[in-house]
Amino acid sequence: SAGEQLRLDGQDAALAAATVGHHDHPNHIETALTELIRSGREFSADHVRDTVPPETRAWLRAGNGNVLSSIIGNASRRGHIAQTGWCQPARKERHSNPNRVWKGAA
Repeated sequence: SAGEQLRLDGQDAALAAATVGHHDHPNHIETALTELIRSGREFSADHVRDTVPPETRAWLRAGNGNVLSSIIGNASRRGHIAQTGWCQPARKERHSNPNRVWKGAA
């Protein structure tokens, strides 16, 4: 649908913008996500955020949080993860909006 395409285009734009500059934050996020997938445990975006280096967490807080959701969205579309439920995030910035809970897809 047109709405779905707009969402995908937005995720692609966020990921493209994240590669500008001399940093490796998107790769740190990908690595953390891969480790959580391999662990076999359920996880949320907060778990990914907690797993990345402190400087990447700071970068995410500085207005780049959409990169994390874009990377998770791509992993879901590729079939690497599947949603298993919902959870309440602990971060105030989320305003108690629920986070998806994921698990590596078999």
